[in-house]
Amino acid sequence: MRVTVKLAGPLRKEVQGLIDGEIILELAEGTKVSQAIDALGLTGKVRMLMHNGKALKQDTVLTEGDRLMLLPPSLAYNMYVATNFLAPSVREQIKKQS
Repeated sequence: MRVTVKLAGPLRKEVQGLIDGEIILELAEGTKVSQAIDALGLTGKVRMLMHNGKALKQDTVLTEGDRLMLLPPSLAYNMYVATNFLAPSVREQIKKQS
């Protein structure tokens, strides 16, 4: 299966073969997010991640066409703050679109 991974900030320097900060991984069916991070050699370097546009709080199995965004510690706090301080009306719009 194919999964697109977007890397933020200094993580981009850690992985070869990126195009516009993204890489497409060929992974076996049943691969978990943590295994995809391991495959990229980024174990211990990712502080926050988004799975298909939503913050991911636990390891999960990936499926064909999924998108991951990996954030290093230096950027994770800013993303956390930004996603948790949205106006209530904006949060509702996002929920409706998901």
